[in-house]
Amino acid sequence: MIFDALMYNFFMKKNIGLYVHIPFCEKKCDYCNFVSFCKSDDDKLKYMNALEKEIVLQGEKFSKLEYIVDTIFVGGGTPSVLQNGEIERLISNLRKHFDVDKNAEITIECNPNSLTIQKLQEFKSAGVNRLSIGLQAYNDNLLKLIGRLHTKKQFDMAIKNAKQVGFENINVDLILGIPKQKICDVKKEIKHLIKLGATHISAYGLIVEENTKLDYNLKNAVYKLPKESTSIKMYDIVLKMLKRKGIFRYEVSNFAKVGYECKHNLKYWTDKEYLGLGVVSSSYIQNKRWKNTDNFLKYCEFFEINSKGKTDLSEIIEDEEILDLNAKIEECLMLSLRTKDGIDLIDFEKQFGVDLLKKKKAEIEELSKNKFIEIKNNRLLCTDAGFKLLNQIIVMLV
Repeated sequence: MIFDALMYNFFMKKNIGLYVHIPFCEKKCDYCNFVSFCKSDDDKLKYMNALEKEIVLQGEKFSKLEYIVDTIFVGGGTPSVLQNGEIERLISNLRKHFDVDKNAEITIECNPNSLTIQKLQEFKSAGVNRLSIGLQAYNDNLLKLIGRLHTKKQFDMAIKNAKQVGFENINVDLILGIPKQKICDVKKEIKHLIKLGATHISAYGLIVEENTKLDYNLKNAVYKLPKESTSIKMYDIVLKMLKRKGIFRYEVSNFAKVGYECKHNLKYWTDKEYLGLGVVSSSYIQNKRWKNTDNFLKYCEFFEINSKGKTDLSEIIEDEEILDLNAKIEECLMLSLRTKDGIDLIDFEKQFGVDLLKKKKAEIEELSKNKFIEIKNNRLLCTDAGFKLLNQIIVMLV
């Protein structure tokens, strides 16, 4: 009977990822429209206390539902701006109230200028085993132009200190298509990251969001974006230079050495469940999506008023949606095609009852003829050329 109970738990427990949002920054970057704030230490403390109460409530609920946490991603904002000890306290509370796998991937986002030896030692002690460092550009003039506070020298020191403390799994974020950025800038930064021994690089095309300082400066001709053809060439250079050094693209904007892919982010692209904690964080569980309020004050006051443990969180939940079959199919196509593995056609038909090769026969033949997609081992994949036209391909196949 004991054996049966153990086997039941082994087979019935489900994996889930946790995303924890820390919405604080020293300064808002010129391109950023994320929910992030420059707040006082008192406001930060109020938020962390509110977050702890959400962790208690959600942890109790999801532990009862037999979920095991196999990834934790602490993002922002800039989590590394918190006072010393706060991240250790946060992860300790997550372990206390959720069933966290002992080998869970635990990532924290950091900026180079706030990544001190003391902070790194704290992260290591707390069980963090993956860092995601926001470099964005390895050029001080470009960093200043987009409102970043760090320098390339501070980035180099952050990497050196991280390795000294014992971190091996380190992602570096880059932005392509920055105003005044040149092809030679991209070549230099990739060459430098390879020299530093980078294991994971995320290279995102710059998106101009409305009502940001970047948007204002472009509209007022303070500077202009590179030509689209130049930005595409930048991406091609990243792809080729990294591939030659064994750092492969596994998602349209993400490159890693084998074994260093981000397990947490893979959940988003492969229809796996995750729970968001904190202001504006999103969740996806049992075909239902929702997100927490983006109102900082509302979030903090809810948990302050309900300090004795109100279990109904509906007052701070927004945009709740149960996905129907068509929405699930659309999401599967949109997200799977972003990855190197593409769509498993056999699994797709089993899950949705749709033979994609028959339903989209004409579109697939046209895309294949133009070498934008290929079919290998019952998988429909984007080619290198196809990744550049990903949005158009998705529209054709949805």
